[in-house]
Amino acid sequence: MNEPYHLCGSIALLMFNTLHQRLTQLIQPHRAQQLAKEHGWCQRQGKISAFEFLFSALGQSSALNLTLNAQAATLSQPVSRQAIDQRYNLAASAFFQAAFQDALAQSLTWKTDSPMVRALQQCFKAVRLFDSTHCHCADALAKIFPGCGGGGGPAGLKVLLSYEYASGQLHPLALLPANCTDQGLADQAAQHVGPGELGLFDKGFYKAQALKAIQERGGFFVIPWPHGVSVYECDTAGQRKAEPLDIGAALQASTQACVEWNGVELGQALSSRLGPVRLVAYRLPQENANRRRAQLREKCRTKGRQPTAQGLELAGWLILLTNAPGQLLPASALSYVYRVRWQIELVFKQYKGVLRLDVLPSQNEHRVRCEVWARLLTTLLTFLWYQHTNAACLQLHAVEISFAKVARLLQQQGHTLASILFTGRERSESEFRRIWKKLLKLARKERQPSRPTTWENLCAFLLPAPNP
Repeated sequence: MNEPYHLCGSIALLMFNTLHQRLTQLIQPHRAQQLAKEHGWCQRQGKISAFEFLFSALGQSSALNLTLNAQAATLSQPVSRQAIDQRYNLAASAFFQAAFQDALAQSLTWKTDSPMVRALQQCFKAVRLFDSTHCHCADALAKIFPGCGGGGGPAGLKVLLSYEYASGQLHPLALLPANCTDQGLADQAAQHVGPGELGLFDKGFYKAQALKAIQERGGFFVIPWPHGVSVYECDTAGQRKAEPLDIGAALQASTQACVEWNGVELGQALSSRLGPVRLVAYRLPQENANRRRAQLREKCRTKGRQPTAQGLELAGWLILLTNAPGQLLPASALSYVYRVRWQIELVFKQYKGVLRLDVLPSQNEHRVRCEVWARLLTTLLTFLWYQHTNAACLQLHAVEISFAKVARLLQQQGHTLASILFTGRERSESEFRRIWKKLLKLARKERQPSRPTTWENLCAFLLPAPNP
C-alpha cells in the first residue's frame, strides 16, 4: 500500500472492527451504572452519572493536567470541583476496582491473531513477563500504604504486573503496599505460568520453591542467576558433587563468548534446591561490562567496601538459568528471549512517564485508590489499542508498533476521548477511526537498518527455516 495508514486494506479494516467492537463492549453506560449500584456508590440519579464519573477519571488519568477542575469540565452537566471531590469515597474505590476487574476479565478472554502470536506458539503456548513497580504516595497515607524505607519515602504502592509478549496482553496481578518484596511475590507470579508456557523473571523474583512449582507443572522459566546462590554440577549418576562450582573462576579462564553448564543444581539446603537446570553465561560487550563494573565499584564505595575480583569478573557477564531444554530454547536464542523482558520495563516507564502511575498527590485515601484503578484501566485500554494496531502493522508491513508512541498519542487525546464517550456512538466510532489511522501512521517502531530487531533475532533462532 502507498498509504498504509488508511483503512483500505481488508486486514486493517477487520482489525479495526474487532477493536471497535471490543471497546464498545468495555465502555457500556448501563454496566457502569450496575457496578456503581452493586457497590453502593450510586443511590439515586444525580448530575454525575456513574459512567461519566468513571470515564472522566480515565480521561483525567491519561491527560496532562491532573486536576478536579479538568475532570469536572468533561462532564455533560456542569458541576464544581468540590462536587467531584466529595464523590471520591469508599464506595467509589470499590466501584472503580470492580470496573477494572470486570474489564480485565473480558480482555483476558480475547485473542488477537498476528504473525508474532503464530510464530511464538510454535515453541511456547505463551511468553509471560513479570515485574513490579513502585509508586509514591502522599506521606499522610503511610499507615495505609507503608513505603519501603530508605530513600523510597514513608508511603508508596507496588503494582505486580504480568505481560504476555506475543499477544500484547496486560494483566495487573496485585496492588500492594510498597514494602512488599519481589521475592515475597514470587509464588503469586509463578502461579500464572501454565504448562508449556515460558515465564521471564527479574533476579529479585528468585525463589527456588516458586520456580520448582513451574517446572513440576510442565512450564518453563528464564531468570538471571543470583550470584549468592551456589551452583553444583552433577555426576553421570545424577548425584550432585560435594563442592560448588566457582563460576567466576571458570568464566575468567574462558575465552568463549558463551559458556554453558547443563544439568546443574542450585542451592545448599534441601528445601531451597532447584534443578536440574541450565546455566548459560554470555560475555557482555566491553562498553557494557565497564559500565556495570563502574556501578559495582560505586555501590561498594558507598558501603565502605572494595569489590572482589570475582564480583568484577561476574559483572562482565549476563548469566541466565532456565529449565527449558536446549532443543526448545538453544543458547543462541536464550539471550534474545530474555531481552524481551525489557519490554515490561518500557511499560513501567510509560506508566510513570506518560500515565504517571507514580504521581499520586492526593491525601484522600479513597481518591488515591480510585486514581490507581483508573490508571490501570486506562493502561488496559491503551494496551487494547496497542494489541490491535501492532497485529495489523505486523500483518501489513512486518513492522512492530511502539507502545511508548501509542501511550503518548492517546495521552494527548485524554480529555477529548472522555468527552466524546458521553456524546453518542456515531461520534465515538468516527473519532476511534481517526485515532486508528494516526497510530498506524505515526506509532511504528524505528529501527536501525544495519541491526536486526529483537523480534527478527527470535525468528532467526527459534523458528524452523522454510523449506527450499
